[in-house]
Amino acid sequence: MIIKWKPEFSCYDSTIDEQHKKMIDMINEMNDLSLYDDHIDRYDSIVEVFGRLKDYTVYHFNHEEKLFEEHGYDSFNTKIQKLEHKGFVNKVTSINLYDLDENQNETIMSVLDFLSKWLEHHILDIDRKFGEFLREKYEK
Repeated sequence: MIIKWKPEFSCYDSTIDEQHKKMIDMINEMNDLSLYDDHIDRYDSIVEVFGRLKDYTVYHFNHEEKLFEEHGYDSFNTKIQKLEHKGFVNKVTSINLYDLDENQNETIMSVLDFLSKWLEHHILDIDRKFGEFLREKYEK
């Protein structure tokens, strides 16, 4: 397991938390596929999980961005969120799957390192601000 859900990841919104957990599960699924040492080429399986993760992440980002509008989240933090989302999508779509096929272990470890660190940073530093905004708004 490369990344594990922690209570401090909670954004005080059950839907966002469940979506984050699903993204963590997919990253861990890719990690599990990369750990087999049986000399079987797992390229197709890794690419399939990676594709699901990309699609799900776009879905998740769209969901969050709709919530920003619905709840009147401030424009500065909304811009930061959208920039982070766009940067992540650009980075993920730029990953060369040919490199993954030719150099699976090194490439997958680099991809997994990026995905897990980015997600942890994004949840703890960016998404939690929105979660705290929601909590304050609805605790009044």
